[in-house]
Amino acid sequence: MNKRALGDRGGTLVFTISAALLSSCLLLLFFSESFFDSFLLFFINPLTNRYYLGNMIAFMAPLIVAGLGIAFAFESHNFNLGGEGQLYSGSLAAVLVAIAMKGKPAALIWLFSFAAAAAAGGLIGALSGFLKRRLAVDELISSFLVSSIVVLLVDFLVTGPFQDPFSNFQATRAIPPAAVLPKILPPSSLSTGIFVALLVLLVGKFVLERTRFGFELRLCGANKDFARYAGIDEGVYALVPMFLSGALHGIAGALMIFGSYGRLLRGFSSGVGWSAIAVALIARNKPLALVPAAAFYAYLDSGAKSVMIGAGASPEIVGIIQAVIFLFITAARLPFLKPPALLAAHRRGGKAGDRGAP
Repeated sequence: MNKRALGDRGGTLVFTISAALLSSCLLLLFFSESFFDSFLLFFINPLTNRYYLGNMIAFMAPLIVAGLGIAFAFESHNFNLGGEGQLYSGSLAAVLVAIAMKGKPAALIWLFSFAAAAAAGGLIGALSGFLKRRLAVDELISSFLVSSIVVLLVDFLVTGPFQDPFSNFQATRAIPPAAVLPKILPPSSLSTGIFVALLVLLVGKFVLERTRFGFELRLCGANKDFARYAGIDEGVYALVPMFLSGALHGIAGALMIFGSYGRLLRGFSSGVGWSAIAVALIARNKPLALVPAAAFYAYLDSGAKSVMIGAGASPEIVGIIQAVIFLFITAARLPFLKPPALLAAHRRGGKAGDRGAP
């Protein structure tokens, strides 16, 4: 990518974020009782309050890992809409393994629990890849439908056979205390899980950008005909990326359980499987860009909770604000969302026959 393309992308992103934040301020102005208080709670409190800041960083961990899973799928031109089901199945597998290994060293519990989470999530993801390869079933539809079934099944198990009989929560028994990831910034839920997420991200970046597998995966995503001509087995890259995507969602779920909740609760994910899609879109599937993208999403989530608790803002208004911001950012490639200076430069470049970045 040349310097002009990088400059265009950077300028467009800054412009769209500014436009999105301005729109959010206008919504707060019209729909909140006290604009100033709501503004401080939404935009400032997440960065200055120890509790909200810790929770914000904690929420980044599953978003980074699940976003990496979406990036693997998208880069191979597979569309994984089943993140929620993969996350749920991975979480359940991790919890059951951890409970079964009670009394064992924490390191062993973590190793086997996270491996089980990856395997369970990966198998759910691979099912859609298998259906695509063998039966030509669109993975976008199959992943969504399979995920819906898995979420309902896990909810049934959590509130039925696996529910803790000594608790009033709709949840499984707690994992062994030794298996809970160490806290960093109490009383928030921030734990060492954020470092696990960053380690997984670096490994994923290496695989995606520095290995033959990653090159062939991206080639299949960019041009299937050329990849087929080069002798690459297209079917493999319909199956393996979906497995990896599901495995990463499973790990993301395990991070939430071992880092924050300590047990699997019904509805615990708060839509992380869907949020990861937005994070990957913001990051343009670039592994390192997932960190600021996840930080931005977690910042908005923390701000939303802050303004709902502190100012009594309705969840609907907060949801609208979040949706407007992400609509601007994910639609940043649309011409009318480019800064006027960039639009003028593009027009001049087009008249001059410039064939630079699109």
